Formats: sequence, structure tokens, C-alpha cells
Amino acid sequence: MAANVREVVVFIASPGDVTDEREAVRKIAESLNNLHSSVSTVRIRVTGWEHVQPEHERPQEVINELVDECDVFIGVLYKKWGSPTGHYDSGFEEEYERALKRRKEAKAPDIALYFKRVEQDFLADPGEQLKKVLQFQRKFQEEHSALYREFSSIDDFKAKIYEYLNRLLILTRKHVDANAGSDGKLARTPQMTTEVTHLNNPDPARQAIASSLSAFSELAIRGHTDGDLDRDRLLLVALAFQPDMVSIPMHALNRLYGRRAELHLSAMEYKTVIWTLAESYGSAATKAPNVATPAWYFLDARSESGLVDLLDMLVSLAFDEHEDFVVRCGALRLLSLIKAKPSQLWMSATEKGVSEVSLVSPDPSAMDITPIERWEYHLNSTDSTALAIDYMANVAEIRDVPLIQELARRVESRAMRSRLLAISNYLTKDFNALMALSSGYVVSDSWEEAFLLEGVEHATEEELLQLVNARTVPIRLNLAAIAEISMRRALGSEEIVQILTRKNEQLTTAVFDAASKLDTAEARMSVLEAVASLGDSDAVSEHKPRLLALTYGPEELRRLAADTHRVINAWPALTLVHSAEPLATEARSILDTDCASHMDVKELEQFGYKGAVLAYVRAKVRLAALEVLDQLGDSHAEHDNDLQRVRAELHRSHIITREQAARTLIKWGTEEDAPAVLEVANKVRDPELFLGAIKLGGIRLARRFLKSDDAQEATLGAAALIESYDIGQRELQELLYSDHPAVRLRAVREVRKRCSDEQLAEFIEVYRSRASGYYYDVVAAIDRMLYAPLPLAEHPGADAI
Repeated sequence: MAANVREVVVFIASPGDVTDEREAVRKIAESLNNLHSSVSTVRIRVTGWEHVQPEHERPQEVINELVDECDVFIGVLYKKWGSPTGHYDSGFEEEYERALKRRKEAKAPDIALYFKRVEQDFLADPGEQLKKVLQFQRKFQEEHSALYREFSSIDDFKAKIYEYLNRLLILTRKHVDANAGSDGKLARTPQMTTEVTHLNNPDPARQAIASSLSAFSELAIRGHTDGDLDRDRLLLVALAFQPDMVSIPMHALNRLYGRRAELHLSAMEYKTVIWTLAESYGSAATKAPNVATPAWYFLDARSESGLVDLLDMLVSLAFDEHEDFVVRCGALRLLSLIKAKPSQLWMSATEKGVSEVSLVSPDPSAMDITPIERWEYHLNSTDSTALAIDYMANVAEIRDVPLIQELARRVESRAMRSRLLAISNYLTKDFNALMALSSGYVVSDSWEEAFLLEGVEHATEEELLQLVNARTVPIRLNLAAIAEISMRRALGSEEIVQILTRKNEQLTTAVFDAASKLDTAEARMSVLEAVASLGDSDAVSEHKPRLLALTYGPEELRRLAADTHRVINAWPALTLVHSAEPLATEARSILDTDCASHMDVKELEQFGYKGAVLAYVRAKVRLAALEVLDQLGDSHAEHDNDLQRVRAELHRSHIITREQAARTLIKWGTEEDAPAVLEVANKVRDPELFLGAIKLGGIRLARRFLKSDDAQEATLGAAALIESYDIGQRELQELLYSDHPAVRLRAVREVRKRCSDEQLAEFIEVYRSRASGYYYDVVAAIDRMLYAPLPLAEHPGADAI
């Protein structure tokens, strides 16, 4: 073999019932070697148990030596499991476990398993051999520890193995010059494949590197130097030339950023900066990343050529083979935030012929990897598939539908296939098919939830009912489906029973709201029949006033409210069917007398209503009275007297009435009420009540909040100062030194509104010059606003917590 030829050793593991498939691997490997020979020094060599000669030792030990030498382990299974080896149930199992152990310890070999689909007739009575195959297949699907594919025929297998080996050759060829070992085998530390051709000026970069290295060389030889010992630049160079990519330490990167105008990066340093940025975004919060990596200035990402370089690198980081999961996720997240559609991923499906089985370029010298191939390999063989599909859902357009549909036919995972089809259905406005998403698990604030929310109004009643009862979707979708059905018709009693048995307060409230809004006999009867069928259920225990409001009219409810034993539900029910003004006098009387005007307390005590129980009954009636006063217009409110009543109720601090009293005080109160509202806010941790307290307390309370050790309080104080009091530039800039990240980044957004690009660029230097220090996330946020591609630079939540 020529000295410059590199071998990729492929070991085939299988029992004896897939001999045609074993032979197909060898023939395809030979064909691909010939096809690539004119442009590549990489060759595939296939080994297996056929290459083992009988020895005195255990035969499997000799085969295991081949497993230990391989770069790629391909397993093929059908109906046979094989014979015991003395250590395992079969030779295949021993070979697979040995390869898997190697991969966990040394990240080699790559593992790919192919399962031939078993005819249905055999599954009824599989026998011991097939049972073991099926058990292994289920276990492997759950673990997903390597590439998994199924095939239906020898032709199907040939197409899949051709695709896999062809990609292997292409990727290896791209890495081999930098990564091949002297022994002729493939090194297991693949590097990124994209070369950066656009640099502002590569010559100054080389000169700076040479100068730095010379100074340190002189120091090492002579013990002293007159040159500049640029430690941060030396570190950057050292990291750039590491065989494995390594991120730049944050302190060093920020020091380098401080002299960015004089710093010229080499191609390798440029790659390292992007790797660091991707790792930072990969580690950040999913929806609103708080990133402390100032790197966009170096990337020149606003220019056309700079953006091309950046996207080339992000595609490589996201889709090419490397072991860093966080970086891969960060690259995908950046592509999504930038809303980028690089041609390597989104070239027209018809131009690339994605419907053809063969994915090799007609011109083998080009060694292009088609968009469909990149996507298919990634979705079938990596651990960042969820983010990849999130990215696709965020940027895909109607013209991408053919590519997405073809990809759905090629992926192995059913769950992934359903999500790809959901994206296609959404783009083509096929909302009925889209609703199939509701049968799976849907995460809150995901693209799946957003798509389904848009599709609700187009759904059939059957689909809506499925969504109403779905337990693996956010409650917001259940509520949207209930609202949509109620716009079309009244919910049936059986449908309501299913909702009520969920015992979810939001869903139960939605049922009563829907019936009240329709206000028809049919709607009322459906709710009443459903509740009656549940018996004395606690599913509606908090909604008895609403039941009465659906059952009786105003006069009947007034008669019921005259009964001491029924007033707890009847008077609140009366407030639901009556406008507030006619009930205002009664509401005031209830609050003034602690319900004595509407119930005989002594009679209730004789019937066992004592202590906490009696206090609860009174509080429920007082709550309804507070709600009546809260609904009064200015012409009917007795402001001073009603305000005193609300203050008195808040002073009771009863768990039933305190929130409503606090909310009413926010509307009517003064600065003196701020502490009482704040006390309730602290108990229930409600941001609206905190903001209401600040509204009452004014700018002094907002500044007091700002100094709080509690991050939520400090952030609300900052928001109030910025939004309500329009603080000056000096005070605003002081917020950028807050101990709370959310305060700092809220202030950054306001600084952005008040400053031009030139002023903001100058402000970075002012901010960094403070003697007591500064925060990296502020510099990084400003850097993003000034130099990141526009969709990310203008992203409203990209720098929020």
C-alpha cells in the first residue's frame, strides 16, 4: 500500500442469515474506493469473521482482535441471533459489546446497526433466536447509542449502506491531511472542515503571531527579552493550534476584546473564536440566552463575505462529526437566532435531486454533501436532533417542503418523522394533518405549541376534542381547544365530565366561562348534567356559586341568599348574574358588618360552623363583595369610604381575600398603601402586585427595590425606573453595574434605545474603564447589538433572562 494511502477499517458483525448483505458491503466498498480513487487517498477495508483462520485458542478471541482494530463497526441482523461463545449468547453480541466499550472509552469505533424488517407471520411465533434479536433491537432503540436503521430488502440495504460509506469517505477525505496518523489509520479527532478564506488582512495576523512567539522564544533562551510578552495572544495561538478544539477562557477573551481594533486574527484563531461563541450559546438558556462572550466584532458578520464565513463554520459545527454536544447545540441555536439558511442546508430540493436513491455527486471530484444528506445523517445519528428540528421549524419556507417531506421518508424515528411532517403541514397550511402533533408530547413555548395554537381554528371537532383531552400538551392548548369548540357549539355533558375529572382549576374555570358566555339552556344543562353525574365530587368544589348562577335566575338567587345556610354560595352567585351597581349597597354592608347583615352567625355556630370553618364562610362572601366594589364605575364608587373598606379587608390578611383587596388598592390607593400591597406581593410572589406596590410607592420604592438582594424585586425596580420614571443617563448607566444580571441586561436594552451605534461603541470603552470592574455580559450584549447579524442583533429577548 502506498505510504500516503489511509485506510478506514470496517468490521461487519452478523449471524449467518444475512450473507447477501455482508457481500453487498464488500462490493459497495470496492465500488466507492474505485469511484473516489482519482481524488482521494482514503480507502475502505472490510473485515469480518471470514478473515479469521482456525487457532488453538477460543475462536471468538481471534475475531475480537479485528473488532479492536476497526474504525467502523457495522452490525446486520435479521432473524438469527447466533451461537453462544462461552462468554455471551452469541458472537454478534460479544463483538457489539466489545465495540461499544471501546467507543465509550476511546470514542472509537463508529457504530452503525442495520435491522432487516421481519415478516409479520414470524412475529406471531418468533422462536428463541428471533426473540433475542427483537429484545436487542428494542433495547438498542431505547439507548440510541449508535446509528440505527431498518431495511426491507437487499436493494434497500444497498442504498442505505452506499449512502453511509460514501459519506464516510467524503468526511474522512476532508480531515485526513490534518488528522491521519503515521500508521496509516484514521485519527479519531476530526477537525472542522471549513477553511476561512475571508480575513480582513492575514499578513498583520502572521506578523503579530511571529512577534509574540519571538519575544517568548528570546525569553526562554536568554532569560530576558525587550519584546512584548503578549500572553493573551500566545494563549489564543496555542489554543488555535490544539489538535482538539478548545474554547478561549473568558478573562483572556475580554482582555483581547479591549484591544480589538489593533488585533488581526489568523484563520485558525478565527475558528477558535467561533467555537468559543458556539459553546457559549450552547450553554446558555434555551429561549433567552444570557451570553457573556464578546466575539461578534472579530467575525465581521455584518458584511456579506464575513457572514458567508460565519455560516460555513456554523454549518460545520452543527452538522459535521465532532464530539462536543454543547458546541453543536450552540451552532444550531445561532443558526436559528440569525434565521440563516445557508445553501449547504437549504439548496433547492429539485436542484439536488433529493428523490434519487444515490446521494453521491455526479462529479466525484466535487465531493459535495447534499442538503438532504446532511440533514438525514444528522437526524439519524446525533444527539442534538431536537435543536436541529427546532432550527428547521424556525426558518423553513414553503419552497423547502419537498426537502422536508423527503427527509421525513428517510429518518428512522417515528417521533422525528411526525415532527418533520408537522413542519411540512404547517408550511402548506394543512392544519388538519398538523393536529396529529397533539397526540405526542408538546413542550410549552415550543414551535409545536405555536403551530398548534394557530391550527386550532382550522381543526375539526374531533381533533379539537382530542386536543381538549390531551394530557401531554401545555394547558394553554387545552384551553384554546375548549374556547374554539365553545364558539361553535355547547360542550356536551360527557365531554365536560372528561374535562372536570382532570381536576385542573384552569380547565374547570374554562368550562364554566364557556357556559356563561353562551348563556343558553343547552350550555347550562350540559354543565349541570356533568356535575350531577360526578356526584359529590371535589372537582367543582370551588365553583358552587357558578353552578347556582347557571341554575337559577337573579330573583331565585336572592331568595336563596336570604337563607343563612346558603348565603356562602348564593350571594356570590348573585354577583355573577347581576351588574355591580345594584349590589353595591349590599356589598358595603357585608364588608362593614363582616357578613352579619346577610347571615345569622349564631345559627351557623349552632350547626357546627366554628373557628376556621366559619372564618372561611365569611371570607368567601366578603370576597364577592370586594369584587362588586372593584367593578364599580367612578360615578357609583364612594371612593374615600370604599377605600377604607378595602384597607380594612386587607388588614385582616385572610388568604381568601388578601389578593383581591391588594389589587383593588392598586387602583384606588395612595403611597401609604404601598407597604400593605408589598406585603401581599411577597407572600404570593406575584409580579403584578410588586409592580402595583411600586406604582403606589413611587420612585423611592422603585429605587429601594433596585437595591434588593432578591433578583426579581431588583429587576422589577429597574423596569419601573426605566419605564415609568424615565431616569437620566447617569442613573441608567449605574444599573449596568448591578449585581443582578437581569437588571444589567434590562438597562442595556434601554441604553441601546438612547444611543447611536457610534455612541454605543464608544460607551464600551467607558464602561470597561471603571476602576471597580465591570461585567462581561454587558460588554457581550453591546457587542451583539453592534456587530452580530441583524436578526440576532435586534432579537428582543436575546439578552434577557
